Amino acid sequence: MIEAQRTRSEQKRQQIVAAASSLFMQHGYLSTSMDEVAQQAGVSKQTVYAHFGSKDDLFTYCIESKCVVATRIPDTLEGQDPQQVLTEFMRAFSEMIHSEEALYVYRLCVTQAESHPELSRRYFEAGPLRVQRVLADYLAKLQRSGKLSLPDPMLAAEQLLLMGRGMRHLACELGLPCEESQRKSEQRLSSAITLFLSGYGYQG
Repeated sequence: MIEAQRTRSEQKRQQIVAAASSLFMQHGYLSTSMDEVAQQAGVSKQTVYAHFGSKDDLFTYCIESKCVVATRIPDTLEGQDPQQVLTEFMRAFSEMIHSEEALYVYRLCVTQAESHPELSRRYFEAGPLRVQRVLADYLAKLQRSGKLSLPDPMLAAEQLLLMGRGMRHLACELGLPCEESQRKSEQRLSSAITLFLSGYGYQG
């Protein structure tokens, strides 16, 4: 009975997140109300607030959930070749940041930065900063095992992520043509990772 209740509660939670993500994309964060989220999710407004205390909390969770799924490093990869692990991580990172949804949220935060700085702060902490920490944790493990020589894992993570973004991401942010073939994307990421590992004295 308790397990069934938990399952139903989780299903409603996922319905709410899916509805909110869709509405944020269609109408923008500021124009989306919790009433609309509840209606599209097929739940009561009270249920929405029971899972998420505010629209800010819901927005933050939507960003966090996508970052966690897209850029987590599974335990099954921990013992594998760092170049392969980083390649898979950076591939997922690149796909995420160049998605239509991610670009929309970024532009939304930029346009609202002066009037709603809290929105930008939540986005930065739930998205870019979370991804940086995930990568830094993995790099710190490589440092402790003697495979890399880096004094500051967070700085190293920042450097690799910025190389992974490249000029393509700037073009995408500006709304310019930024399509890239899979072959070119793989070459760009592979070059960045090779340069990164070499610079930090990778010992295979």
